[in-house]
Amino acid sequence: MKKRPHFKALITYNKTEDGGIVTPVSSGFRASFIFPFENRMYIASQTFPETELVFPGDVINAEITLIGDDMLNDKLYEGMDFEVADQSGTIGSGVITTVYPGQAK
Repeated sequence: MKKRPHFKALITYNKTEDGGIVTPVSSGFRASFIFPFENRMYIASQTFPETELVFPGDVINAEITLIGDDMLNDKLYEGMDFEVADQSGTIGSGVITTVYPGQAK
């Protein structure tokens, strides 16, 4: 059974020269999300419904599915800021635009 997204967000990916992604990414791209209420990274899969590829410097809408961390649902809210990171460090930032109810478990 495929998990449904936990929330929708507007994400700004940094340009490559600012530490962002080096190559374009597509739906299914996994990265770490860092929320302001904890100093912990959460792995999430991103789906880009409006485009096939996301390039360095793009601002896009994405649907985010947290992997193995459904306990976060009660802590997420519209307007919450977060950072997106990979092994090289912070690659972007975003804001939650919609929290989908009832996605836990």
